[in-house]
Amino acid sequence: MNVTDLLLRLGLDPADLKPGPQRPANQEDAAARLGPTPGPVPCVACGTPARSTRIIDTPSHGRRWLDLCRDCMLATADPRRPTVPLAATLAVLREAAEEAGVTVRVLVNPPRECATSRATTSSRIDSNGPFSSRR
Repeated sequence: MNVTDLLLRLGLDPADLKPGPQRPANQEDAAARLGPTPGPVPCVACGTPARSTRIIDTPSHGRRWLDLCRDCMLATADPRRPTVPLAATLAVLREAAEEAGVTVRVLVNPPRECATSRATTSSRIDSNGPFSSRR
């Protein structure tokens, strides 16, 4: 979701958001912003305590902090992203491959170790090669 759509969905005016740093923000910046001092930061959409923060680059007002509570963050999550953890998705894929009697190779970008890749089953989940299925 682009910044304009995000702000529209939340009913926010970028002028009401606090200015963000001009440099790239990191985890320490977010932790300092949401940490115990100076106190809870309110969600910019509903006012409950924020649980996530990020910087958005608005066309008319530059970089701004976007502090969201859990519910507002989830309400604006990209609908194309999976709603279940990768490990659960791979477990379903493994079961389907076993049922079909095929070997499966999954490419994860970036390659990383997943708990299901260590499972000992007749199907093979491999994070080092392209997705393939063969009998």
